[in-house]
Amino acid sequence: MDLDFYITLFSIVFPIIFGVIAVFFLIIGMRGILTRRPFLLSNRWLLSMMFIIFVPNIILPLILPPSTPFLIKWLNPVMFTVVLVMMCFVLKGYVAFGVTDTSFRDALLDTLQKLELSYEESLSAIRITSVEVDLQVSVQSWIGSGMIKIKQRGHFSLLTEIVTAMNEYFRVSATPAKLLTCIFYMIMGVIMVIAGIGMSILFQNIT
Repeated sequence: MDLDFYITLFSIVFPIIFGVIAVFFLIIGMRGILTRRPFLLSNRWLLSMMFIIFVPNIILPLILPPSTPFLIKWLNPVMFTVVLVMMCFVLKGYVAFGVTDTSFRDALLDTLQKLELSYEESLSAIRITSVEVDLQVSVQSWIGSGMIKIKQRGHFSLLTEIVTAMNEYFRVSATPAKLLTCIFYMIMGVIMVIAGIGMSILFQNIT
């Protein structure tokens, strides 16, 4: 494979990657800014973005020439594979956008009451005593971001039910939104669009 092949390949792959990531960032940012309401989103979407970013680096050895030194050929794929696997364990549950400490707590407790789930509160978790599971919760109120997940395995359907009810609470309530995270996502989306266009122009000039 000659240099022209790699230039052509990268000129197609990289703008597509930047474009997909830009769409993801812009949708999240616009949803918060336009509705001006908090919402929760599955971390599986973030994991999918990580997958899109890392896969080209993981499959790179398949297209590099056989004469490429072993370390150069396999260092990036191994490193990105390890990071991706780690993210599969880290990115569980749901991430909240536009929330504050108060709005997130109000939505969660209201949801547990509506679902008739008895609970006990602690500093960083809520134990649902009726099913003996622990909700792990954290909120960064100053940027309007939060996280919720279930510690025990095998209860994802329950978490999904809770999050669905929380999103409905945010949709119909007059809860104010902290939009700093959504604004950040909008900015990142615009940057990705510019980067994708710049990358496309760069490869066109090279060819």
